[in-house]
Amino acid sequence: MNTNTAHLDLAEFDDLVGRGEIDTVICAAPDPYGRLVGKRLTVQAFRSLGLNGEGINASSFVFAVDLEMNPLDLPVSSAANGWADIRLVPDLSTMRRVPWEPNVALVICDAYQGDRDELLPVAPRTILRRQIERAQQHGLRFQFASELEFFLAATPPREAWERGYQDLKMMSDYRSDYQMIQAGRDDWFISRIRNQMPDFGVPVESSKPEWGLGQQEVTLDYCDTMEMADRHVLFKYGIKQLATQADLTVTFMAKPKIDEVGSSCHLHVSMWSDGKSMCWTDGPDGPMSEQFGSFVAGQLRHAADMTLMFAPTVNSYKRFQPDQFAGTAIALGNDNRSCAFRLVGHGPSYRVENRIPGADVNPYYAYSATIAAGLDGIEQQLPRPDILDGNAWTRDGVGLVPTSLHRALDLFAENKMVRSAFGDEVFEHLLASSQAELLAYDSHTVTDWETRRYYERV
Repeated sequence: MNTNTAHLDLAEFDDLVGRGEIDTVICAAPDPYGRLVGKRLTVQAFRSLGLNGEGINASSFVFAVDLEMNPLDLPVSSAANGWADIRLVPDLSTMRRVPWEPNVALVICDAYQGDRDELLPVAPRTILRRQIERAQQHGLRFQFASELEFFLAATPPREAWERGYQDLKMMSDYRSDYQMIQAGRDDWFISRIRNQMPDFGVPVESSKPEWGLGQQEVTLDYCDTMEMADRHVLFKYGIKQLATQADLTVTFMAKPKIDEVGSSCHLHVSMWSDGKSMCWTDGPDGPMSEQFGSFVAGQLRHAADMTLMFAPTVNSYKRFQPDQFAGTAIALGNDNRSCAFRLVGHGPSYRVENRIPGADVNPYYAYSATIAAGLDGIEQQLPRPDILDGNAWTRDGVGLVPTSLHRALDLFAENKMVRSAFGDEVFEHLLASSQAELLAYDSHTVTDWETRRYYERV
């Protein structure tokens, strides 16, 4: 079922093209970092390749590069296979207009093998699709919502780059969490997000200033799993486009400054079957149903060894400080923000919030990890977890998420459950990609901190 109210069907597309209102179609797929990669096509080429052909050719290396676009020599794309082409095949249920580019339509694509009609296993959308299919075998589907935070600087992107992102002028001068005075000052830009994102097929619930200087939080409406992952990626793409047009610089880094609060991406998830919520029960043992309890217990059990799927970069782990609400304590609380997992809502809105992910998360990976861990809890019939009262950060016996990419990688590498759920090919791809990111930091970088600390004093 398509819940995207801004969906553009082919008849509407043809009508807009005929009236001269659309002349370009963006065909793009989410990459391993949650960025959109692809091509801008003429309408004629889109019809020829995307609608009537076998898809849009692209190099497989887009799924095997680091953030600097350096090839990582992974099995999916390497010298051994000549960095072979793949095909980007439009998922027409995702086609929409781009509000800030009036003559442009955008469609998200699935990545297929170049020489056969099979999805590329390591593409983020494919990874998530496989976990959705596993859930369907249990008669279950899930609804997710991403709750994203980001920082805005009143410095144009090119100038910010030339400054090395140092000494930027942030949008606020003092802490303004929930403050409507600051919200009014920012609304010349934030209102564009609230008003244009729904037209982009990304419904917005609310916005507010956050605790950090220049930090904002925008809450997205919940929906089915794949749709929400797509909206998450489109939201970040749209924010960056709108910010550039407004001469602002935006970051979704988990921890832009060590002396500043981090940016989270709280993940809300509920479990459904045949149109009915499977989370809540009115019985004497409620409100958490036994099956939902097993689902949540699976997430708790695997939170540490799947942190890599929620915290993908070296920077992600700088956010994990216990006094900054970063979901470091692996416990379940009832509306308790000191816990990594927080139960919220009532009746059909009852759900669990995962507070571990930062704003740098890839939603396809994070949602896949959530489903895989939860299904394992159901399959193992884990008992409903205890509800922790009080401060989880100071409670004896409460486990913590790993606080470095080194440790997260070690735990992930030993996780037999996720290897089984994802399959060897995907598991090894994810592991090797993260190992390459860590190597780039450990061996190929001299930081400002090192220079200040050692330049004259050693």
